[in-house]
Amino acid sequence: MDSAKPPSSLARRVAGWLADSPLATPGRRLMEANLRDYHLPLSKWGKLAAGSWLILRDYADGRFPPTFEDQQKAYQGEIDYFASIPGSARERMIADHIVKPFWDAHWFGKYAADLARLLRVFEQLGVPPNARLLELGCGCGWMAEFLAIKGYDVTGTTIAPDDVGIGEKRVAALVARGLPDRLRFRVAPMESVDEAVRDVGPFDVVFVFEALHHAFDWRRAIHAAARALRPGGWLVLANEPNRVHTFVSYRVGRLTNTHEIGMSGPELRAELTAAGLPEHRVFQPRFDNRITAHWIAGRRPPA
Repeated sequence: MDSAKPPSSLARRVAGWLADSPLATPGRRLMEANLRDYHLPLSKWGKLAAGSWLILRDYADGRFPPTFEDQQKAYQGEIDYFASIPGSARERMIADHIVKPFWDAHWFGKYAADLARLLRVFEQLGVPPNARLLELGCGCGWMAEFLAIKGYDVTGTTIAPDDVGIGEKRVAALVARGLPDRLRFRVAPMESVDEAVRDVGPFDVVFVFEALHHAFDWRRAIHAAARALRPGGWLVLANEPNRVHTFVSYRVGRLTNTHEIGMSGPELRAELTAAGLPEHRVFQPRFDNRITAHWIAGRRPPA
């Protein structure tokens, strides 16, 4: 859980005055519209204006920076994701995620590049072509599916039953194509994932792609992931956001009722060590900063 020292009442009053000032009115109006329609078209400046107003307003009201104290509430927010998006029916959200990452040229290009980068990381770590992989926070399972097609044996885990339902459609598609049975999905919170996959582990690699920052307690999630590794196995943190993400994506977190927080490189590496993974490989950023996403691997010592 993340916490922060409470700001002074003067700072909150100033933030409230700014949020209520005419200068912030465009941002307030955009945010109010966005709360009714998640898919509201917003320019970069529009997102900045809406997000800035929201941070000022919530800071004044004591809601920012976010703190996470109720585990069950956090879990339920993730489980209800498809049903809670403003302006979108659950059925539409599920249909959209069945075809992920083939949304449009921009998103396909981004996700294809991310997948290629993850494959290169596996190659640099010496992960064999038929390795047993465990994905934490797999969402709708698009990356797990591609990795299974590549030849890995993949177990995808997610807290949301809706995601597992989509994942099972991906499994059926592989079966229909005559591919070997090497993809499965489980419902499991990241903080206790090792317990949910004990019958199919241990794993050569556990990885999490753009999802650790959604965990209720990312530190506990790292420890659970480490327990699922075989001796000599790697835990890969892929494209996890840095500190500035807490500000940049606060608006999205409030819209979706999910966690959107950033983490620093030093604290991630410290937790890897504390979880029994003392050997680290840092692929990005080479020099720690508050902006660049993290690509970091930690290794469990060989037996």
